[in-house]
Amino acid sequence: MKNKRFIFLIALLAFINISRAQNWNQRKYEFQYGIGIVNFMGDIAAPSNPNKLFWIHFIKTLSPIANVGLRYNFEKRHYVSGHVHVGQMYADDPLGNPNFHLARRHKFSSFFTEISAKYEFSIFEERTRRTVYKQLGETRLKNFSLPTYLFIGFGATLNIGTFTQPELGTVNTKTESYSNIAPVIPIGIGFKYKVSRYTYLNLEVGARLALNDGIDNAKGKENESYGDFIDQYQFLNINLIHKLRTNKKGFPKFRG
Repeated sequence: MKNKRFIFLIALLAFINISRAQNWNQRKYEFQYGIGIVNFMGDIAAPSNPNKLFWIHFIKTLSPIANVGLRYNFEKRHYVSGHVHVGQMYADDPLGNPNFHLARRHKFSSFFTEISAKYEFSIFEERTRRTVYKQLGETRLKNFSLPTYLFIGFGATLNIGTFTQPELGTVNTKTESYSNIAPVIPIGIGFKYKVSRYTYLNLEVGARLALNDGIDNAKGKENESYGDFIDQYQFLNINLIHKLRTNKKGFPKFRG
């Protein structure tokens, strides 16, 4: 009887340890990094038609961007994430072009850093891969899976840049340095494609809705027709995502 109790106790302890080890090794965290492009929409380089909701100029409003982030799957279909984006914003008005809102040779160029937190909801989850599709006469498309999620969040963008405008009554231009912080609301959609067991290729498309009108430094000056367009920017990111194991304390492990 004592031997049976001893064996039962050893088995129970082994089961507890295995269960705890499984919890430690759960891959609920995802680390991502990538590059992309950002399209600025404000008063500078805006169209002359104020009813136009979206515009893009391949030379005058597009700039590069990079990002890094950490995501946590706290419940099925539900994620929270934190991100840091860095990049360049640029906009340029061609002088005298009637298709542009200002058309006064206004320019701005700004290095920016955005810090944001997001909630993500998975609308299409990853399907379990089928391993017998060949025997069933099915094509490889049966194994194709494209997890898709929607997101919304809150963040802030720090801009450090220059604003250029013509000097009144001269042919010269003057350039002033500026900096500001703009609260932003990130919204968008993302897609994942599995490339290895714990690695995914990620495409994310979204917009940042600013809560002020000062990103481009063109904001309601006296006797100037600024402020007709609320500043915002869109982005397209291509990322790599790595699923991370957790340690005994439940934190992500970046090694091993």
